[in-house]
Amino acid sequence: MSETGKGFNLAAALAGVSKLDTSGGAQQIEYIDIGLLDGDPRNRRDLRGLEELAANIELLGLRQPLRVRENPDAPGRFIIVSGHRRRAALQRLVDDGGAEFAQVPCIRDNPAQSSALQELRLIFDNLDTQPYSDAEKAKLAARVEELLYLLKEEGLEFPGRMRDQVAAACKISAPKLARLKIIREKLVPEYMGLFEKDKLPEQAAYALARLPEDFQKRLANALSEAPSGSAAEKVLKKYNEGWRWEPELQCPDGNSCKRGDTFLRRDCEAPGWASWCGGQTCCLECKQAKADCAPCERMCSKAKARRKSAKDEAAEAAHKRKQKAGRKYQKETQVYAKRLLPAIDAAGLPEDEMIRWNYSRYTVAEVRRWAAGEFDDPAGWYQARLTPGECKADVEMSQLLGCSTDFLMGLTDNFRPPAGTEQPPQEGPALETDGTEAGEDVPASEETTQDVSNLDTISDDEPEEVPARRIRWESRGRTPPEGKTILTYEPTNDGPVYRAVVWKEGQFKFPNGKKFASGLQFTKWLEVPPPASGEEFQLDLTSGSPPEPSEAVPVGKGGRNGAERSSRRQAGTEWAEFLPTWMPGGTFPREPCEVVADLKDGKMIYRQFCRFDGETFLMGHSGVRIDAECVRWMALPPVEDDVSKLDTSEEECV
Repeated sequence: MSETGKGFNLAAALAGVSKLDTSGGAQQIEYIDIGLLDGDPRNRRDLRGLEELAANIELLGLRQPLRVRENPDAPGRFIIVSGHRRRAALQRLVDDGGAEFAQVPCIRDNPAQSSALQELRLIFDNLDTQPYSDAEKAKLAARVEELLYLLKEEGLEFPGRMRDQVAAACKISAPKLARLKIIREKLVPEYMGLFEKDKLPEQAAYALARLPEDFQKRLANALSEAPSGSAAEKVLKKYNEGWRWEPELQCPDGNSCKRGDTFLRRDCEAPGWASWCGGQTCCLECKQAKADCAPCERMCSKAKARRKSAKDEAAEAAHKRKQKAGRKYQKETQVYAKRLLPAIDAAGLPEDEMIRWNYSRYTVAEVRRWAAGEFDDPAGWYQARLTPGECKADVEMSQLLGCSTDFLMGLTDNFRPPAGTEQPPQEGPALETDGTEAGEDVPASEETTQDVSNLDTISDDEPEEVPARRIRWESRGRTPPEGKTILTYEPTNDGPVYRAVVWKEGQFKFPNGKKFASGLQFTKWLEVPPPASGEEFQLDLTSGSPPEPSEAVPVGKGGRNGAERSSRRQAGTEWAEFLPTWMPGGTFPREPCEVVADLKDGKMIYRQFCRFDGETFLMGHSGVRIDAECVRWMALPPVEDDVSKLDTSEEECV
């Protein structure tokens, strides 16, 4: 081995030292039986990676001979100077049947060679084969320094500082060697044991080693675990600034504070973002002990008791606030329960019947208790219950309670259905001119039309002729006809919204029958009449004559409707009521309005909600022009804006 490390040439350093006899002339390789080779007892390195090394030797052969010396205690045997792993790998091959590896090529050192030089060669050989921990490097550096001093005493001269020679020989930097030397010389045994077991990082060990010995022992006794590198460096910094973690404080009882080690432990265990205490502030006054988030876990018992008391007071105050708000909700619930109870009694519901309201279910017995003012802790009430207008299953509940949906929505306090919606048959009824009984509401049509939202198609065949009758918007409280397609109306900020649905078995479904119209919002509904035979419009007039078909349909309510009525008065014609009627294609409404139109696309005819802008039909409110052929159209009747004035009596809507 000629070169042992960065900047350190062993052969060059030993050249010219004749008395060491390091060269001994040309080195001769001789083959020695593997059974005669013994390991050096000073070699304490683990023999790792033997399988990989054995496979390499078996494939390529032994590329570097072993260096041995004669065993003075056993003539004829040899001690390995360098090559312990190679010898172990060869022994493994021999044990596996490789007899050709039993003779090992070796270089025999001069018996008179210095023992210090022999040990140096052993150390340098291990440096190239196995990694060293920081603790092992510290020991290795100390031993190399001793060996180099021995060689110096034997006559070898080394240029420069000895520390640089040791660092180069051990293949580590000079600053690191200086740190390892301080750790080796000044670290207390309590931490040196952890450092040698590689359980204490060099950063923490170096910072602790620069603290006084007594303070290191105090740290070891105060802490259950060794501090981290950053914590140890911060302790060293604070110590140099004068911190000693010996509080000069007095407790409220007059005794001196003796929690210095606790303060030290707290600072060493604190996270990096937390400020350090140092025992300079009493726990009763420390902000960290009063913090709501991540309070100090090392506060004294008095601070903990005060903190618990403050926390209990805050919880009690919060509970009282919840109770105050809850009592308000309970009073509201009592009013709502009293309002609902007559409908429950009228329906004769059992006590265990469930009332669905706003995604919750309540038994009739609960409703009775609430109506009587019997409640549990109000702190658990976060909102009023049974609030009118929040019944998500209004249709189901209206059928269960036998009341109108207007009652459930809070539009009326009379839970009974509007008069005239379910009249018993009368004998010899008087008929109006339109075929209805005197004083009776017009029932929904026996026939239904196709979907008005482009979900259905209808045939080219004309339906059977039906007599014209009055069609009007019905209030939400009235139940639509079973299995009939209706048009719902809902006013929004962006304009009215119309939807086509079918009322079937107490639920709204889309006309195709595949999906439920869950959460449908509307204020009124209208059953669209089927087209009459011959496409004749029919109007009910008190005076005057009907206009021509091309201008017979009035427009919706509002300014346009007012202007229309004004023009009618000037013409001497007064309208008793508006009757929607189907008009033939090729004609148009008098003014812009919403209409239902049957459009023809090839051989298919479909019904669509449209808007007439004064010139042509547009698709809903999107403004897209409709290019399909219009077969027939019907203007939608005016809608009453004030929901409170919706007609639920037997009187006609005018």
